[in-house]
Order: sequence, then structure tokens, then C-alpha cells
Amino acid sequence: MNPRQTTPFRSRTRLREEFEAHTDSIADHLGDMISAHTPDGTYKYASAATRDVIGYEPVELMGKWAYDYFHPEDISKVSLAHKSALDGAPYTIAYRIRSKSGEWVWVETTTRVILNDEKEPVEILCSTRAIESRQTIEQITSKEHSEWLERIREVLRDESIETVFQPVLDLKTGEPIALEALSRFPGDPSLTPDRWFGEAWEVGLGVPLELLAVRRAARALPRLPEGTNLSVNASPPTVSSDAFLSSFDSAQRITVELTEHLKIQDYRGFASSLSPMRKAGGQVAIDNFGAGYASLRHILRLRPEWIKLDISLTERIDENPLAHAMASALSSFAKEVGLQVVAEGIETEEELEALSDVGFRYGQGFYFGVPAPLDEVLAQLA
Repeated sequence: MNPRQTTPFRSRTRLREEFEAHTDSIADHLGDMISAHTPDGTYKYASAATRDVIGYEPVELMGKWAYDYFHPEDISKVSLAHKSALDGAPYTIAYRIRSKSGEWVWVETTTRVILNDEKEPVEILCSTRAIESRQTIEQITSKEHSEWLERIREVLRDESIETVFQPVLDLKTGEPIALEALSRFPGDPSLTPDRWFGEAWEVGLGVPLELLAVRRAARALPRLPEGTNLSVNASPPTVSSDAFLSSFDSAQRITVELTEHLKIQDYRGFASSLSPMRKAGGQVAIDNFGAGYASLRHILRLRPEWIKLDISLTERIDENPLAHAMASALSSFAKEVGLQVVAEGIETEEELEALSDVGFRYGQGFYFGVPAPLDEVLAQLA
């Protein structure tokens, strides 16, 4: 299984249902090894599938520390993912675990942390399955995979993400309505932010990396001008994690731009995950509308407050009749249903005029300024 294709929503629902029962219930008849651990990783429970996955009787694991069964070369990455889970970032990670026969078995584990009323972790729930695909194992053990895993681990350890900002402007008044936070990474500039986040999902650390980017961006909120929102990019699993909302002192001026790293498998569950943020005053935007997985289904099922028109529709809109017609239709649709629309990627005066002519009120792009550190952007706005 490719970790990038795994989304926590289905697993979290399944885990919750499974752990409501006892040993002889549904959990004992599933193919996945279901286990519960204390916060330090000690086994409290294991389902009957433990026999099939690693050969142990469930009772043999009770009271044992899970780290005693991990391959020495994988302990550091499991430890990082473990810490991320306790911090509120669920993860799916591939690693090797020792079976009862002494052989090392490649497995993939998805976790969920249970919190008490004081929001402290009291239990870790895991769903573990054997990785049987040779292709997947070759991918996991490849040099490129290992190199990316190490790069991302270093960034998470050192928190070495830098944040730049780009204003979203009211095209009529020229006033900023929001600053979008964008991440910049150390090292080779040819490794773009999209590549960093994409590879993080491949190695099972997508949620922790996105949460780090969100926390870094949140530091800017107290310095933003009154009436200016902060827009942050995050995927559905990250927004659904316990740590997302707690990254902000207040969600009152937060807009979450939903990125397209993962599909939304469970719209109802995800809409429920968005509810606490919205109740706290936050808003939702569908990013890159017109590209990737973004679709009318997102709008119908999630009811966002904002839509951001993808740059592929903005580019040369003054010369492209088809893009012009699509943008005009979207502008009319948004007004009809009460949505606000932002045109991304405006680079020329001609594009700005064309978008204004079809009714776009808000926009951002290089025409107004390149993404820059917060001090520079605030100085420009002042």
C-alpha cells in the first residue's frame, strides 16, 4: 500500500467502532492487527489478527514495550511519528517489526490518540497490516525514499521551515483582506514546497510537516492589521487532527485553504471535523478550483466560504476566450450561492482588467508582489 493513498478518516471511524468492543468482538475478526497502547508505547490490548501479522498470541504482547519489537534502523522514524501522534498529529508509517519466528516483517500502522478531558493523551490506538507488495517494499527501501525521510525528519526536528506571505487584495479598493502563508524549505531550491509536502505524504509524515508549517504561520497572526485574515494551507487529515485548531490562539481570523494532496473519502466526517474551527470563527476555502481533485462536489458537500480560482484559469485570461467564459460563469455561480471568489496568479494588468470585468472582487499574484517575509509585506502594505 502506498502511504500517500491512505487517509485517516476511514481508519479513525473503524478504530473507534472496534475499540468499543472486547476481545471476542469485531476486532478479532478483522485482517488488521488492532492494538491499544499506553502513551509510552506499552501494549494494553492486541486483537486476534496479531497471530497472522507477526505470529504472537495477543496475550504475549500485554505489558510489553512496542519499541522492543522494532527494527533498530526504524526506531528513530517511529519515535518521531510517535511524538507527532502524541502532539495531536495522526500518522501512517511503514517500518519493520520482529515476528515471533525472529524474521523482520514490513508493516504499515495508522494511529489515533485518545485524549482525556484535560486534552492529555491517555491511549494510542493502532491498526497494523503487513505490507506484502514487493513493489511497495522496494519503494520504501529505495535510496530516494530514505533520503527524503531523512530530509523531512531534519526539518521536523529543527523546525527549519521559513514562512513567507502574499496578500489577497480587494481589487476595488486595493486593501488587503488576507495574507496567505507559504512555506519555504532549506537546501536545494529546485526541491519546491509542493515536492516537500508530496514526499512527506509518501514517507508517512504528511500531517506532522503540514502542522509544523501551520504553527510557523500562526506566529504572524498577532501582527496582522486589523481586519486582515491569515490563510493557511492544509490537507483534510491535517485539519482533522487534534493539533490543528490548537495551533492558533484564536481561529477568529483564520481561513483554511484545503490542499489537494489527498482525496476526501468521507465528506460527512470531514465536515464534522471542520465544525469546531468554524464555530470558533474560522472559514474554509477550496484552493486551486479547476485543477486536481477540487470540484463542485467539494462545494456542495463542504459549503466553503471561499473559492480560489486556479492559476491555470487566470493565466492569459485576457487572451483565452474559454478561460474567460469559465471565469465569468464561476463568478456568476458564486454570487448566486453566496460564495466569495479569489483569482490566484494575477501577473499582468490585462489579466487584472479581464477578471474585474467578469466580476471578480478579490485577487492575488505577482502583479501585486511576490511572496516575502512578514516584515517586508507589512511595510509594503503600510
